[in-house]
Amino acid sequence: MKNNINIIIIENSKMQRKFIRKILESISEASITKQFKIYDAKTLADAREINSEFELQIILSALELKDAHGIETVTKIKSFAPKVPLVVLTGTENEKLGMDAIHAGAQDYLSKSAVNEIVLKRTIGYALERGKMLNQVTEQREKLSSLANKLSKYLSPQVYNSIFTGDKDVKIGTVRKKLTIFFSDIVGFTTTSENMKQDELVDWLNTYLNEMANIALKYGGTVDKFIGDAVMVFFGDPETLGDEKDATKCVQMAREMIEAAKRVNVGIRIGINTGFCTVGNFGSEARMDYTIIGPPVNLSARLESNSEPNRIQISDTTYHLIKDEIKCEKRGNIRVKGIDRDIETYWVL
Repeated sequence: MKNNINIIIIENSKMQRKFIRKILESISEASITKQFKIYDAKTLADAREINSEFELQIILSALELKDAHGIETVTKIKSFAPKVPLVVLTGTENEKLGMDAIHAGAQDYLSKSAVNEIVLKRTIGYALERGKMLNQVTEQREKLSSLANKLSKYLSPQVYNSIFTGDKDVKIGTVRKKLTIFFSDIVGFTTTSENMKQDELVDWLNTYLNEMANIALKYGGTVDKFIGDAVMVFFGDPETLGDEKDATKCVQMAREMIEAAKRVNVGIRIGINTGFCTVGNFGSEARMDYTIIGPPVNLSARLESNSEPNRIQISDTTYHLIKDEIKCEKRGNIRVKGIDRDIETYWVL
């Protein structure tokens, strides 16, 4: 049984269309595997209409038409039939024009003066095979792009980009870096969650976290994780603007987060600290997490839990990095769980 192949000839000249049609009919009759269904069109407008009604498998087109000229013809055809193999018919044996057409998206080119049954049969066969391979490659790229987009939701954009550009390897490994670490949580979240239906709570929390994540990305922060209502962000890896600018950006981000939370009637506590941390991939070869560990991370979390609603508490280390840019006032020394020394802290004003 023959496979039906819808083919269209786009050509101004009726005589030329008739000539090519005759050759195609001869090829079709002689073939034991292919049966051509042949359509004619004088203009791209006609071809577009035919393409919308029938599933074309191949297009043979002159470059000079009433409604398109030269390489513009290829571009316009690909706009309405991007996956259909295209063979352009040139008026002269102009190799450069043919190659330009291929670069614009055509699968092959053929001089009208060279058209005969043998040449056209070979050219159509090649175009169909090449078009099939290109469509398979395109489909694979689309699948990979879709998969990559889905995977990117589980990684901070900076980490995702550094992996896909090859800047970072996906293997166990860490480095020591000076980072500014941010923690926040919602004041009274436990009480709020107990008074809401589960689906309402999920929608409300996701809306809040989405807003916080967008603000973090705006300032260049790496969103490490969400822990219930808590948000953890760090500055200085994989991209850094320098210690002072990283710390300043972090505090500016925190200020905007407070204002955004207020607009949805939410109060948040924030703690920020700066120090040398271990950052990189932790876990096993089968499952790893890109995160940070170290005493500065623990202190940042303690500063957050010891903060007050809609206030930003920072360590003295962070204060000395931002004091020339952001006004602060000294809170004094505090004691926090797990640290056997007084911690000097400041409020951001």
